Amino acid sequence: MKSGSFLILALLPAVAAAAPPRVLSLEDALRLAQAHQPQLRAARAQARAGAARVGEAVAGYLPRLDGTAQLQRATANFALSPSFTTSPFANQLRVQNRLGFGATVSYYLYGVTLTQLIYDFGRTGGAVAQARAAADTSRADLDTTLAAVALNVRLAYFQVLAARELVRVGEDTVANQARHVRQIREFVRVGTRARIDLTSAELNLANAELSLVQARNSVNLAKVNLLQAVGLEGGLDFDVVAPPASPAPEESGRLGDLVQEAVRRRPELARAAAQIRLQQGGRRAALSGYLPALVGYGSFSGSKVDRFDSTYNWYVALGLTWNLFGGLFTRRQVEEAEAGIEAAEAQREATRLAVRQEIETQLLAIGEARQRQVVAERAVASAQERLRLAEGRYRTGVGDIIELDDAQVTQANALAQRVQAEYDLATARARLRRAIGPQ
Repeated sequence: MKSGSFLILALLPAVAAAAPPRVLSLEDALRLAQAHQPQLRAARAQARAGAARVGEAVAGYLPRLDGTAQLQRATANFALSPSFTTSPFANQLRVQNRLGFGATVSYYLYGVTLTQLIYDFGRTGGAVAQARAAADTSRADLDTTLAAVALNVRLAYFQVLAARELVRVGEDTVANQARHVRQIREFVRVGTRARIDLTSAELNLANAELSLVQARNSVNLAKVNLLQAVGLEGGLDFDVVAPPASPAPEESGRLGDLVQEAVRRRPELARAAAQIRLQQGGRRAALSGYLPALVGYGSFSGSKVDRFDSTYNWYVALGLTWNLFGGLFTRRQVEEAEAGIEAAEAQREATRLAVRQEIETQLLAIGEARQRQVVAERAVASAQERLRLAEGRYRTGVGDIIELDDAQVTQANALAQRVQAEYDLATARARLRRAIGPQ
C-alpha cells in the first residue's frame, strides 16, 4: 500500500481500536487539507464561476443568432376594419364578415435573425473589464483561503504537539509524585516522618493524576481540531511527528523589505487591486451611457399557408440607439463608480497597513518567544536542581514536605512554560509566513 493511501486510511472512521497509531506529518496534513477542506472546494468553485462570468461578458462582442419556428392551426377569417369596409376594394370583393371556428388552416412561420454589436463606446468593454477584475478577485479569495487553511492546519498541528508534550510533563510529574509517595510511606513506616507527610504526598499524586487526565483529553481535543482544519472525519488513533524547528529566513529580514515582499505576494493586496480595476471598469461602462450604440441586424424569414407557396423575406439594417435623457441616471452611475474607486483605493491602503502591522507583530512575537525559550530552559534546569536538592534535604530530615511539594510544582510549571514557549515560537513563525504570503 502506498504511504499516501495509508495515511488517508489512518484518518477514516471505523478503524480498529487495536490498530497501532498512524503517524501524520505536517506535510501530509497540509496535502490532505488541499484535497478535502470544504472551504477550499467552495473557493475553487467561486473562482470557476468568476472565470465563467468573463466569458459571459466577452459574449457581448460576438454575434447573436436567433432562430424561430412556429406551427399554427388557425381560422382564416378576414378581420375587417371600419376604413376597409368603405373602400372601393371592399365593394369589389364583397367581403363579408362571417366569423366561424370550423374552417382552419395550417400556418408555418420560420426565420433567423442575426445581431452584431459594432461599437458601443466602452459599454461592453467596461463590462468585460469588470468581469475580469471580479475573476481576479475570486482567484485572490481562493489564494487567501488556501493560506488561511494552511495556517489553521499548522496551528492545529502544533497544538497537538504541545498537548502531547504536556502529557509527557504530566506523566513525569505523576511518576515523581508516585516515587515520593513510596519513599514517604517507607519513612512513615520506620517512624522518621509524620503520617501527614504521606497524606500530603498522596494528595499531590492524586492532583498530578487529575492533571494528567486533563492533559490527555487536551490531546484528543487538539486532534479533533486538527481533523476539522484538515477537513476530514475520522478516529483519533493517530500520532504526529514534530517538523524541523529551523528558523524562518524572514526572521532576520528588515521590516521594510518584508513589507514590500508581502505587497507582492499577499492575495489580499492582489484582491484590493482587482477591486480597483472592477470599479474602473464600472466607470468605463457608466460613461458609455452618454454615447450611442451602433448595432447591425440581419434577418431572413418565411411563411407558408397550407397548399400555397412559401413566402420569403429578408432585411439587413444598421441601428443607432442613444439615450438622450434618462433622468440623470448615467451621471449618477458615473458618480457611484468614482466613489467606488476612491473607496477601493482607500481599502487597498488599509490592507497594506494591516499587513505591515501583522508582519511587525509576528516579528516581535518571534523575538519574545525566543527569549522566553532561553529563559524557560534556564528555569527548567534550575527547577530540576531545586527538586534534586529538596529531595536530598527531605531524605536527610533537613527539609520538610512543603519544600518538597513546592519544588515539584516549580519543576512542573517550568516544564510547561518551556512547552508553551516552544509552541508560541512555532505558531509565531507560521503566522509570519502567512503574513508575508505564499511563495
